[in-house]
Amino acid sequence: MVTLSFILINVFLTGLLALFDMKLFEYNFLEAVRGVLFSEIAAGRYIVLVGVIIGFIASIVIDIRIYISESSPSPPQTGMSNMKN
Repeated sequence: MVTLSFILINVFLTGLLALFDMKLFEYNFLEAVRGVLFSEIAAGRYIVLVGVIIGFIASIVIDIRIYISESSPSPPQTGMSNMKN
């Protein structure tokens, strides 16, 4: 779910940025998306791509850790949580 959320957030933010470019520069939607994804500023593009790749890897690691913790048997509870009132 973390990976799906990460992908959806990136898609929605790209769409929102394209909508701003549509209004600001009077592009149609496809031209605005193309301008967002294929910008001519190489340094900015690499900064964004590295951030997206690191975030995607982190979300996959988080999903794997959640899956492992849910699939492993939980130890029996001890202490005050077992006692009835």
